[in-house]
Amino acid sequence: MEVISFSRPPCCIIRGNNILRLHIWPFHCFNKNIDEIGRNDVKDHLRKVFQKRSPATVETVHSVISGIFEEAIDAQKLRANPTRGLLKKILPPKRQRDLKDADPFTRKERDLFLAQAESTCPWTEQLTLKVMAHAGFRLGEALAMRRKNLDFEKMTYLVTESYKRKRFKKPKFGKTRFVDFPDFLVTELKDYATFLKKESLRKGTGGHVDLLFIEPEEKGEWPYSQRKIQDLVRRVCKTARLRVRNPHDLRHTYATIMLMAHQSSGYVQKQLGHSSIAITMDIYCHWIPGEGRCGPEEALLGNNLHNNRHKNLYKNRIKSHKFKEQLQ
Repeated sequence: MEVISFSRPPCCIIRGNNILRLHIWPFHCFNKNIDEIGRNDVKDHLRKVFQKRSPATVETVHSVISGIFEEAIDAQKLRANPTRGLLKKILPPKRQRDLKDADPFTRKERDLFLAQAESTCPWTEQLTLKVMAHAGFRLGEALAMRRKNLDFEKMTYLVTESYKRKRFKKPKFGKTRFVDFPDFLVTELKDYATFLKKESLRKGTGGHVDLLFIEPEEKGEWPYSQRKIQDLVRRVCKTARLRVRNPHDLRHTYATIMLMAHQSSGYVQKQLGHSSIAITMDIYCHWIPGEGRCGPEEALLGNNLHNNRHKNLYKNRIKSHKFKEQLQ
């Protein structure tokens, strides 16, 4: 009788070979027949994965394991899939899974990071990083950028898509938005678009420019993978001797620098594409030392702040308080 096991997965699961190799095969709990693996075995393993990996990785590992169990059910080797409902017991609610403390660069660190990228990375990669650092784009939004959405005269970009795993979809919250670009970024993007057009004409493809950031090693026209840009940010940080960050911290950098420069929080919210200003302030308010403090004494006391009679009154109250402490 044929036995389905994790050491010899069905052909439909081969696409998850990296997950099998890294997160399943090395662990003894899967070195047995599939009908001998219990729900608690899988639950304990997923919890261990979650201690070191992201929720997305846990979801992928769960998906591969679940797929093998489903194959066993189809082959009438099992009656039920023991992995069903496990993610709810292991991972926090979806809205809370990606909440991480912001770790933005300072302006000096940002400039050092981008200077390092300029000296070691191709132009396409440099601009991908700059769009996140100077316009606050999410990584998927930067990868999905198209020439038709750029307005060089108005210095804006219309965000309509996000990209991940060879799939284009709507931006987060499903809303399109216009984002203002600084003039120096517009100038560079204009030069870059001209370069892409000349390259297209040289290759005999008609000079049409669509996607801006194309992965040269990919067959067909596809943007860079998110994993590649994550590795790129990590590599540039290490080369520049900066604390390692992730691509989303470039977006955090944009937000904190703008707010610390006293740009309107409502304006920054619209630039970032947050659904409400409360989200913007919840994430970034504590990164702005002294933000909002503008003479609270004068606001509270008004003209009385400059009235000697009131000043003496406060001094007398302080003396009186100290005198009471001495009596005690």
